[in-house]
Amino acid sequence: MKRTKPINELPPEYHQINQLDLNADRGLAMILNLIGIGVLFGVAWLLVESLIILRPTYLSSENILVITGMREFWRIVLLLVVSFVLMVVLAEGSRWVLFWIITGHRPQISFRGFYTFAAAPGWYLPKWAYLLIRLLPIVLITLGGVVVIPFVPLNLIPGVLLVISLNIATGISDIVMVIWVMRHPNTVLITDDGDRVCLFHNTGKRQEQ
Repeated sequence: MKRTKPINELPPEYHQINQLDLNADRGLAMILNLIGIGVLFGVAWLLVESLIILRPTYLSSENILVITGMREFWRIVLLLVVSFVLMVVLAEGSRWVLFWIITGHRPQISFRGFYTFAAAPGWYLPKWAYLLIRLLPIVLITLGGVVVIPFVPLNLIPGVLLVISLNIATGISDIVMVIWVMRHPNTVLITDDGDRVCLFHNTGKRQEQ
């Protein structure tokens, strides 16, 4: 039977069948980080090229950041930090809202080093809910950023481009997890602990009490 709603108690006939833990698999995590860096520069380049259509006036303005001294260097560092923080707030904030809407209970924000993520411990999600929570923030932030480029003040464009680029680059792990989950049956139940995903499926055998 396909379960379509999240539950907070695992049915006795469901057992864990697989898990993907990026925190434990350091090799995979490093590969994804390297891919993310490449994606960051690739997306940033594409977005700058898109300004020819989206905001051509920016390319001929004095708002383009060029490092000519320490002052400009620290401006760029500050821009990176602010853009990253804003991206995290938007991405994990939207996931937090999605968890709340889908489960009906307030989720939590967890911190693991510099890694921040929204989670709903103790909740088993159907496949559609997990895919929505993982992918929707990436899509919404990307589309929202592209839409506002023609309208924001010229001096804010670098920040918007960085938020979009960072969102896609850091979303590489989400995309990998989604692809991994998609390979499993639609009837699985999923627990999402940020960088660890566990899958449970009906094996036809009831768990011993």
